[in-house]
Amino acid sequence: MFRPFIFAVTALSIFSTTSQAADKVAIVFDGSGSMWGQIEGRTKIEIARDAMSNVLGTLPGDLELGLFAYGHRQKGKCDDIELIVPPAAGTGAAIKAATDNITPKGKTPLSAAVRQAAETMRYTEDKATVVLVTDGIETCNADPCALGQELARLGVNFTAHVIGFGLSPEEGRQVACLAENTGGLYIQAGNAEELSGALTATVETVPVVEATEQPVQLPEASLTAPDTAEIGARIDVAWQGPGGRYDQIELHDPKARGGEGKRLRSKAVVNGDFDNNTVTMTVVNEPGEYELRYWDGSGRQILATRAIEVTPAEVALFAPNEIAMAKPVTVEWVGPGGRYDAVELYDATARGGEGKVLHNKRLRNDDFDNNKVTMPTPAKPGTYQLRYYAGEDKIVLATRPLDIIEAPVTLETDEAAEAGKPILVDWIGPGARYDSVRLVDPASGKKIHEKRLRNDDFDNQRVTLPGPVKAGPYELHYYNGDNKTVLASVPIEVTAAVVALEAPDQIGQGRHITVTWTGPGARYDSVQFFDPRARAGEGRVVHQKRLRNDDFDNSKVTLPSAAKPGDYELRYYNGDNKTVMLTRPISVVPVELGVDGPESVEAETTFSVSWQGPGARYDSVQIWDPRARGGNGRAVFERRVWSGDIDAQTVSLKAPKEAGDYEIRYFNGDNKAVLFTRPLSVQ
Repeated sequence: MFRPFIFAVTALSIFSTTSQAADKVAIVFDGSGSMWGQIEGRTKIEIARDAMSNVLGTLPGDLELGLFAYGHRQKGKCDDIELIVPPAAGTGAAIKAATDNITPKGKTPLSAAVRQAAETMRYTEDKATVVLVTDGIETCNADPCALGQELARLGVNFTAHVIGFGLSPEEGRQVACLAENTGGLYIQAGNAEELSGALTATVETVPVVEATEQPVQLPEASLTAPDTAEIGARIDVAWQGPGGRYDQIELHDPKARGGEGKRLRSKAVVNGDFDNNTVTMTVVNEPGEYELRYWDGSGRQILATRAIEVTPAEVALFAPNEIAMAKPVTVEWVGPGGRYDAVELYDATARGGEGKVLHNKRLRNDDFDNNKVTMPTPAKPGTYQLRYYAGEDKIVLATRPLDIIEAPVTLETDEAAEAGKPILVDWIGPGARYDSVRLVDPASGKKIHEKRLRNDDFDNQRVTLPGPVKAGPYELHYYNGDNKTVLASVPIEVTAAVVALEAPDQIGQGRHITVTWTGPGARYDSVQFFDPRARAGEGRVVHQKRLRNDDFDNSKVTLPSAAKPGDYELRYYNGDNKTVMLTRPISVVPVELGVDGPESVEAETTFSVSWQGPGARYDSVQIWDPRARGGNGRAVFERRVWSGDIDAQTVSLKAPKEAGDYEIRYFNGDNKAVLFTRPLSVQ
């Protein structure tokens, strides 16, 4: 945020030199939660407020200045964008009061905020400038680079400046393009000193030039670059000049706007290879005569120019003449291969003949080395177009037709399935990456279960998905994810399941119980031991055992009971649907508990004790020191009952080496509960 203000000051100072009352500037202020981050012991929001206060008093009174903010009212909302102060002259006091009251909270929808600011200032009709202040990158699924291209293409004379604070080089690149694509500045600051220095340098080194003032000697500058470049090519431009923080290399069209000219690309020299005095730029995708220009940001002067001719290049697409509907198509391409270039699949008949891009794939996001992209095709047969799209300039460089033809799509399964049991489905279809089989309730249209084809037996074109626990009519759908379309459906009847649990009516506390079950036996089904009184009547699962993790062939599971006597439930739980299909009551009754042995022993001696209790697998007899860990206690010796003489119910213990008062405890491991305790004195 801090740095954005630097930018604000820069842009506002720049505009103050033009002495044009018609200039409109909107500051887009970062109110996202990250503005609470600190720089040199102060929050970025505090630093930004101070910077704004310092700048507002230096601006010309006729400058029309407005303020937008984002992320300052709600957390997690991408539409939290507000015009706080509309652009107008004399708004300094209102803007200061507004920024002083901004409390950072939410996300960073910087692209949408810049767009809204541009539209508010009627950027397609009037000259307009937006100054974005941000300490983060876009977090709302938008492309700042593409937005910059669009605003530059549609705007009469639109410029966006971006100030980033504390951003990494990669993060800076993600927002700098918004400025560069509109001919604006990107300014990076890493701490409070850099921010203050940038503000001071901008204000002090950009004096208002009076009309009567004599011309001054301009600094020397020069540019070295290729004489020609193919459309969309990236070129290196070497420069000699002041190398000021706000200096830029521009690609300029001198013929645009009736000879007035237009800045098409810009790159700050500090954002290139500054040590070697070079910047790398992408030329336009329209052949013609252009200029490279060295722009002095401090003096607001063009110091050097050189001509460059952009020449045509071969652009072509190679693909099958036809392909089955919804099946991915691989396209080979020849073209500039620009950063934002893409192959599009286009329907010229959509929207009443206006046309629509149905799918697109950025070249850099696929097999770029081999000049190939693979992309979805439509689910509707017909004639479409493949297009090579140059993203920097938003123009189509090549097209070729593609016929989408009808293809079989089917689902085969049993006419009926038992509730809760898995449903096996054989499929024929495109088999695209996001295709799936869905189980749907036709009455509500609600999706009950879904299995992606690629996540199952893809080679044999088969999927297994859970069945619902509620009996009734359902449908299976073949769903094409790329086009969000159902390509085939078949009905399936789900019949009621037979579910039963056989077990004793009561079990001793802490002991294990064996349950014979009847039910779907699905992968995540389990038998649960449930306490309906726990959590103030909400209930709690005390123990559970997955059917597949026990004696599945004989439909039996063994699981622990509760440690506390009382009334409980056994439940058959269907994991796929998170549903209890059956319950039956069971009582937990007390068992005889005790530990018999000497009341006093000598330190470090071994002695024997007998025990009474559940005798479960993980039960143990412990020597417990209640004084340990600040009074929280600790087991200083422990012996599992199954490690002793289980038939005689005896174990051997070893006394601790320190004398004192201890306890002997019977510990039920399954429930992590102490069932019995008695004192022990160690001499």
